[in-house]
Parts: sequence; C-alpha cells; structure tokens
Amino acid sequence: MRKTLAAVAAVGMLGAVAAPSLAVDQTEKWEISLLGSGSNDNDFDAGGFSASASAGYYFTDQFQVQGRQSVTYSDFGDSSWSAVTRVGAFYHFNYSTEQRLVPYVGGTIGYVYGDAVSDTFVAGPEAGVKFFVNDTTFLFGSVTYDFFFDDGDEADDAFSDGQFVYGLGIGFQF
Repeated sequence: MRKTLAAVAAVGMLGAVAAPSLAVDQTEKWEISLLGSGSNDNDFDAGGFSASASAGYYFTDQFQVQGRQSVTYSDFGDSSWSAVTRVGAFYHFNYSTEQRLVPYVGGTIGYVYGDAVSDTFVAGPEAGVKFFVNDTTFLFGSVTYDFFFDDGDEADDAFSDGQFVYGLGIGFQF
C-alpha cells in the first residue's frame, strides 16, 4: 500500500514541474487507457505478464462509464492464465479546465475467470488520480479493492477476503 501511495504522490508532484498543460472539457469524449507489468527469473527461463486496457465515455465533465479487460499469464514451472472483464462508473473531480490533476472515485463490477483462479463475480470501489501532460494525454494511478462473490460466501466474508489492486498507466482522450 505504501508503494502505491508513494507512486500516486509521485505522479501528483509531476504537476509542479511539468510543462503547462490543461485538462479540457470532457463532455462527450472517449478515453482509452493502457497499463502493463511483467516479471521473470534471473535466467529469463520463467516469468509472466499482466496487461489491462479500458475504454470509457464521458457523459458529463465529471461522470464516466468504462469497460475494462485485464489478462495475466505466468509460467514459473506450470503455466497459468487468468482474466477479469469488468464495467465501472466514475466521478471525476474537475474543478476547472485549468486543472492538471484530476482525482476520481467510483466502482466496478465484473467476472474473474481462467485456470489460475476460481471463476466468480468481483466488485469493488476504486480511487485514483489522472495527471494531464497535455490536452489529450494523461498518466494515472489507481487503487481498487476487489471482493469476490465465491459460492456460499456471506457479504461480510466476501469483503474481508478481498484484495487490493494497484495500477499505473497512460491514457488518451479523443
């Protein structure tokens, strides 16, 4: 959690040193975002990757709906994969068109599947911040708390058995 907060803070500090750029009116705009990560052993014999892409639409300056697809593959002896397909709604705190940092909150719901996980529904809140480097391009950091709807779980069990998911990526508006 500390690393994610530090990363989000680092993105926020970029606003003080970056070239002038402005968040623009987002009404009726589309947005795509990408993020990824990977790892391997020291001999490059085993490893894995994770990638995520989303497409969103702004109905107002603040309100966005989004679809997101994430895929993870690993081969550290036995190969496995998993994926998450989700939809979400987000509120962006756009105080002015002069704003470079745009925090947001919202939530997602979706389905987790693959051979590395139990297929189940997932939902949870999400918060993050976007830093606009120009009128159409931004860097973002996000934190999501996913809870899983496993068979037989009570709501409090599903929430307490959840996980945090962190992300850093790049996005484009058009």
